[in-house]
Amino acid sequence: MAPPPFSMYSPKTPEGDGGPHVAPVFGAGPGDDPGYLASLRGGTELGRTRMMMLALLAAPVLILAIMPLIVEDGRADGPAWIYLPLAAAALPALLAGPRVPRPMVPGAEPAAAARTALMMFRQAVLLRFALAEGVILLGLPLAMVAHSELVFVAGFVLGYPLLVWLALPTRSGVERIRRRLESGDAESHLWAVLLAGPASPRASGA
Repeated sequence: MAPPPFSMYSPKTPEGDGGPHVAPVFGAGPGDDPGYLASLRGGTELGRTRMMMLALLAAPVLILAIMPLIVEDGRADGPAWIYLPLAAAALPALLAGPRVPRPMVPGAEPAAAARTALMMFRQAVLLRFALAEGVILLGLPLAMVAHSELVFVAGFVLGYPLLVWLALPTRSGVERIRRRLESGDAESHLWAVLLAGPASPRASGA
């Protein structure tokens, strides 16, 4: 099986072992974003991240569709206390998610800053996704305990908007992460690296 285009779980920088070689398009900004759907065909870092997130966003919807098959002897509702863990899980996602990633340290030269920004962007997207997805997935065992599909629906209603807001790399979503990276007066060059395509084989082998 072919390896993924990049390892988003790795703490290594993009030019480390196993990472892609990219040439940042310095000077690029949000105005250069071709749009969500158009970027999927461009082969850029942003397009690949957006494609991955679309696939991940589909999973909770599929679980919701088959929920009647998962919950046995489903009832119309469950006890009131069963919904409390969902609210408790949503609160950290709501409070901590927007505070990820941490600000970058200023002073790095542009190429190094771009590599660091890409690594931190990937990690932030995954962490935000995990926080919001946890709210949805928590509803699954709670729904089976309560024998109520509505418990999972409640988790879905709480978690899915958080998932879209926190983790979907729309133009505004990327801008929110960029502002977090640059809140310590660093220049991240995030758009420059996200709009970069893979380097040519000649450049990679140099």
